Amino acid sequence: MRILLVVLVIIAGLAVAADFGAAAYAEKAAAESMRNTANLGSDPSVDIKGFPVLFQAATGKYDEVVVKANHVGTEKFGFIDVEATFHGLELPLSDLAERQLHKVPVDRLEATARFNALRPLVLLDVAGLLPFGVVPTSIRMEGTTVVVTGSGTNVLVDIDSLKGK
Repeated sequence: MRILLVVLVIIAGLAVAADFGAAAYAEKAAAESMRNTANLGSDPSVDIKGFPVLFQAATGKYDEVVVKANHVGTEKFGFIDVEATFHGLELPLSDLAERQLHKVPVDRLEATARFNALRPLVLLDVAGLLPFGVVPTSIRMEGTTVVVTGSGTNVLVDIDSLKGK
């Protein structure tokens, strides 16, 4: 009986380790693909939430994915910091493995963008700051930084459309 218990604990430990390894691989693959597809200067931070990640990857539907990109260059807004939380992100494992992130359906998207308030005229077009049809829900000031938050449902995230923005 004791041997069976030890074997079960070892198998459970290996399963958890495999899940953490899969999460790290998927996060790195997504970050590299987004950097290359959207012409970002560096890899964004990608955090896949939920457990087990292996099950989410196998089904191609992720419960929650948080992406953060800092110092993203834009023509209109200058450099911005972006944080997006994707709920119900659909991405086949084959696309992730091949780093083919182009158009990704999402059930719900919450986004926050921050930029320097020294460019006040861009506030007239703040709706253009949040991509993919995300509607701004709040605009506030934090010191000299403008913070715009928004959300959208049933969003098609077209990463290719971010090139050169």
